[in-house]
Amino acid sequence: MRLFDKIHPDHLDRRELQLTLLACCTILVLGAGLALLMYPVVFSYSSSILRNAFYGFCGLSALLAVYLVDRQITILHLRRQIAEAGRRAAETKIEASAELLNAIPNLNSFKDRLAMEYRRAAAAGQVLSVLVVTVTLPEEVSSTPFAISLLSDAAKAISRKLRGEDSLYVLRPHCFGTILPTVSRPVAERIAKRVADGLSDAAGATNRFTYKISVVNWPANAASAHDLQEAVLTLLPADNSMRSMAEETL
Repeated sequence: MRLFDKIHPDHLDRRELQLTLLACCTILVLGAGLALLMYPVVFSYSSSILRNAFYGFCGLSALLAVYLVDRQITILHLRRQIAEAGRRAAETKIEASAELLNAIPNLNSFKDRLAMEYRRAAAAGQVLSVLVVTVTLPEEVSSTPFAISLLSDAAKAISRKLRGEDSLYVLRPHCFGTILPTVSRPVAERIAKRVADGLSDAAGATNRFTYKISVVNWPANAASAHDLQEAVLTLLPADNSMRSMAEETL
């Protein structure tokens, strides 16, 4: 039983081909051997029944072997079609993910919105919070097109946990941010926990990615608009590769 448990899924096609060839060879060898044993008996008598039975046996043996070969060829064609359909579906998903990431406002839009919300909060005597979410991908996928799909899933998970008036921004390829007007730090931390729950669900049990959520609040963590912006920028990674990868995918 352990022998079969060790079979890798990628080797199943080869194992099935080997089994089909073995079955065909067995049928041909047994059929040919039995036909040779039957031949003297059949043709030593002038009985049409024996001859018809002999010809029928030879024909059935050949048809069975041909059927097994045709079955294997059909299975190979179907599996190739399924693999091709899966590849096209994966490419379509990556392209859609790249479009989603490129549609999200970038760092420049974030800075403009942050300055506007700061002026509004300062004039109204309100507070202002910012969430910075940094997504870390496994090394084996961080430089592949599949990374775009993971980042897209993370972006959708974040968006679903935000309020209707909150907007999501791509601050860096692996980093997202959102501005929370009139939100104090304790409330922002509760929103961050809600976002963390959504990201955990998106990452799945296999931890497809990890994340870190930081909260920056005015006036708790900054005394001016410049200080608030600098506090956010210090949390951002310096890598820009993923944004260019998303643009190349499109």
